[in-house]
Amino acid sequence: MDFEKQHLVWKQQLKKLVDSKTHLMKTDRNNILSNFFSQAIESEFQTESDSFRTRIKALLNKASTIASDLEGTCRERAVQVLPFDKPIFCEINLNDIRNMILFEIFKRCGVVPDSYFERYSSPPGTTEQNQIYLSIAHGNAKCTAIWTENLRFTVTALVLLKRFFLVYDVFQGKQLKLDETNLNWFGTSWVGHIVNKNLADLIWNIFLDLWTYEKLQNF
Repeated sequence: MDFEKQHLVWKQQLKKLVDSKTHLMKTDRNNILSNFFSQAIESEFQTESDSFRTRIKALLNKASTIASDLEGTCRERAVQVLPFDKPIFCEINLNDIRNMILFEIFKRCGVVPDSYFERYSSPPGTTEQNQIYLSIAHGNAKCTAIWTENLRFTVTALVLLKRFFLVYDVFQGKQLKLDETNLNWFGTSWVGHIVNKNLADLIWNIFLDLWTYEKLQNF
């Protein structure tokens, strides 16, 4: 899947969404956003179970309902929408994140990226972030089947919620930087990230999603 062309598709659809505010002035904006993302989920997760799509749609509907009350970055707002289940870092290594990325990219895009990535010896985060990153940086993948699915759903939900808040902000009139890595289909955005940067940086960004998810839940 061409991540650049698909990004243009999203930009075109986003423009239509923003323009719809003019001729749908009497329609509740939450309903406009919910319908927009419901169609997107149906399109990009056709092969997933009904229960999976239902859970994702419920989170996006919740995000639409409470978006005006939330503050912070797209990442910080995303983690406030996703209910906290259990701490994740004690159950995974970076290789589990890497394996999940490769699986999802192949499943959704038919692409097999190089699986090698250079772990950061000096991660570019805070002291606390870096300590956790380094604690899971080495070792084989260790997720059980249940935790593999937990990791997959949590990461997927956070990615989609971040995309929601990006679109929401543009819908509200903010001028933001849009590119192939933040406004795109799930999986396709990861291909763009690897091409434009590298796999290690993508893993770092997903690590930050999970770190923020745990941190803001006081774990």
